Amino acid sequence: MGKVFDEEIVTLKADFMKLGALVGEAVANAGQAFIDHDIHKAETVVTNDHAINHLQIHIEKRSFEMIALYQPVTGDLREVVGILKAVTDLERAGDHARNIARSTLSIKGQPRIATVESIIASMSKDVSEQYDDSISSYGEADQDKAKETAKRYDKVIEKHYNDIAAPSYQAMAKDPEIVNSAIIYLNVAKDLSRVSDYSTNICEWTIYLATGKIIELN
Repeated sequence: MGKVFDEEIVTLKADFMKLGALVGEAVANAGQAFIDHDIHKAETVVTNDHAINHLQIHIEKRSFEMIALYQPVTGDLREVVGILKAVTDLERAGDHARNIARSTLSIKGQPRIATVESIIASMSKDVSEQYDDSISSYGEADQDKAKETAKRYDKVIEKHYNDIAAPSYQAMAKDPEIVNSAIIYLNVAKDLSRVSDYSTNICEWTIYLATGKIIELN
């Protein structure tokens, strides 16, 4: 079983990292589309979500098949289970990227608040970087990098969210015409926050991969 399983796990890891790259691209492009008011890029993110879902299903199916066929133990089992768990977080992060892209389409023609969109731009950049660092830590099974990544971005992302929420609510109270746009800003901020949460989950699965311990970061 050893050699065949080793070859299978290499392929499974490669598929997982491919999915990680697809989701990372979706997160970055969705944020950039919203900031740039780029309808074409937003539509591309929505369309490409089907590829993310398809690959996620393939990885999950193959993971279950490997467990049933090879009955791996200890470290080998941990690698398969880690991927099986983490792939769900990737797919959900992709869903939130898709939501952000749809918000780009929804806000078209609506009044905008430049100061809020500037904060969204900063939040999007930080969330994308956090996600990339999380995937990198998983690929390297680097628990120290995973811990540092989760710690570095936790309060930063929370502050971005609060900085978006406060003026959005204030704008709704002052001007009924801005209500739809403000709600969209709040939804985008929530979606970005959720991507950040799933990035933290990836860091937790990195630690599990490296040590076999399940811990909660932040």
